[in-house]
Amino acid sequence: MQKPWFLRKEYVESYEQYYETKYKRADILEKEVLKEAILKLGNGKSILEIGCGTCHFTRWFESLGYYAVGVDISILMLKESKKYWKGDIIQGDSHYLPIRDKFFDYVTFITCLEYMKEPHNVIKEAERVAKKGIILGLMNSWSLPTLRRRIQIALGKNPFYIDTNFYSILSIKKIIKRALKKFKIIYSNSTVFPRIFGKLKSRRFPFGAFLCIAIQLENK
Repeated sequence: MQKPWFLRKEYVESYEQYYETKYKRADILEKEVLKEAILKLGNGKSILEIGCGTCHFTRWFESLGYYAVGVDISILMLKESKKYWKGDIIQGDSHYLPIRDKFFDYVTFITCLEYMKEPHNVIKEAERVAKKGIILGLMNSWSLPTLRRRIQIALGKNPFYIDTNFYSILSIKKIIKRALKKFKIIYSNSTVFPRIFGKLKSRRFPFGAFLCIAIQLENK
């Protein structure tokens, strides 16, 4: 059985380049809604990014003034991240985080939950280490880019999305409800629409390629 792409050196070493080329526009738009989501959750000071990869977003969180830490299961990804950032990183499984209870204000997942086998348990584990909330950034299943990805998977032409689960606003809400008992979704948004729609940055239509959700935790 072939290793997933994030455990393969040839893909890991070129991963960061996508943010400066193919996904540069998406990166800008995704950060806009992620920033809105964080602000909705209140005045926090620390962020844990699960599935941080090369720490592209982790170091962006730091640039916003947060104490940011990245955790990833892939040692190759974390090694690659050191080329771009000298911050704190942890090698670990998202299902069993080596972190104390309620240690971070926020926990984030950015286009990585799709690769995790038990998303409800992963979100439950995130709740354990988060004080204020959880932010999900997802590849939206209700979007044209994801339709294209599904076709590529069927044709065996895209190694990045093999064994990947894509989520819509409805399907992710079901998983959140299964994982958490006391919570409130205080923000949901989608962005990154095809260029044929011009400058549309819809905050109302749940059909953008990137779906962002902020979950406020009601901790005892």
